[in-house]
Formats: sequence, C-alpha cells, structure tokens
Amino acid sequence: MKLGAWTVAALTALTATAGCVSWMELDDASCPPEGTALDYESFGAAFFATYCNNCHSAKADERRGAPVAYVFDSYEQVLALEERIFLRAAGDNVTMPPGPDDPPEDARDKLAEWLACGAPRSSDASEP
Repeated sequence: MKLGAWTVAALTALTATAGCVSWMELDDASCPPEGTALDYESFGAAFFATYCNNCHSAKADERRGAPVAYVFDSYEQVLALEERIFLRAAGDNVTMPPGPDDPPEDARDKLAEWLACGAPRSSDASEP
C-alpha cells in the first residue's frame, strides 16, 4: 500500500502523540489583558493563505482529504469554524496542518491569541 506524504505525516504525528494527547480548547484560552494587535486583515488572512488554504479552499486543486465543509476562504468561514481551528492548529494544538510545512510555534501562538481575543476582523475596535 502506497501512502501519500500527508498521510505519513499525519500518522507519524498521531503515533508520536498517542497516549499523551491533551488539547487546549478555545474556551480555556485567554486574551492578554491588554488585548491583541492581531486582526484578520494583518494576521489571519495571511496565516490561512500560507498554512491552510492549500487544502481548505474552495479553489484548492487537491484537498488531500480535507472535508468540503472546512473552507477558510473568508473571514466569515474562519469565524464559523474558530473553535475547530483552535483545537487543531492554535498554540500547542498541532494536528493541522499535517506537514511538512507546519506553522512555526510563534505563528501558532499568534493564532491562539487572535482567536482567544475574539478574532477581530480589523484594527477598528468597532468591528468584531
């Protein structure tokens, strides 16, 4: 049986974490007291374009098993799936993407902060 690179990476990650998996959920995360300077325009859109939309875009040529319901092409689509995104890719949650070009730790930490602070759309405080 021939396995694709993403399948091997996912199986490796699952095997490496078997028995010691503990995920942090969005409800358990806290926004820094001073809030965040991160917003969708300056951080989120680029994060998803770089690390997620190769598979999670409606325009993706090869979704590599990504469910069709998980599309991150717009702010609204990301916001609708924010809890799932946090659980799979933010902070110490590292099951997505399945490699090999995973986000660095600081990018995952920024994703966690942005989501924990309510995933602001822009730096305009009046917009969620």
